[in-house]
Amino acid sequence: MKPMRFCAVLAACGTAFAALEAKASKGSFSGEADVLLVLGCRVRGDEAEPMLKMRAEAAADFLLAHPNTLCIPCGGIVHADQTKSEAQAIKDILLSRGVEDTRILLEDRSKTTLENFLNAKKIIASLPLNAPKVAFLSSEFHLLRAAQLAKLADLPCEAVPAPSPQAEKAKNYLREAAVFPLLLTELHKRKGK
Repeated sequence: MKPMRFCAVLAACGTAFAALEAKASKGSFSGEADVLLVLGCRVRGDEAEPMLKMRAEAAADFLLAHPNTLCIPCGGIVHADQTKSEAQAIKDILLSRGVEDTRILLEDRSKTTLENFLNAKKIIASLPLNAPKVAFLSSEFHLLRAAQLAKLADLPCEAVPAPSPQAEKAKNYLREAAVFPLLLTELHKRKGK
């Protein structure tokens, strides 16, 4: 492929991704949910990093506004320096904000976003709910990829956005742009099976 043509294709792909990302970052949730999954991210030692704190605080706001919604905080111990799972760090913040312990069901074994959905799906299947409406909450930049992973896990759900640290936004969107084509390739492969 000629360099100019390659640059044009790359620019078109970048523009399309930016449009998809902008739409996804607003979320797709409307109405009520029976279950809210809160996707985990970095914990150092037993301290949630700012992005995880922002997700957990947004989840607390959501759960306080939707008192009939159960919550599944997701994420295990992913890094060697962790002494607390991502799910437990989320739960601790939810409890400190007034969310009742009886509404929180931990998924504390996963190490990836796909595993978050797969493991949470098993927990949801064990609940006495008939055709539950499920939503997931994550940082706004993560919603596009996470929604595709939820489809891969065969878990229909709507997306709820949480803010993320302003200083990290550019880095996070660039990472999503780099990873998204790999995810699409994986989805295409699995559809072909």
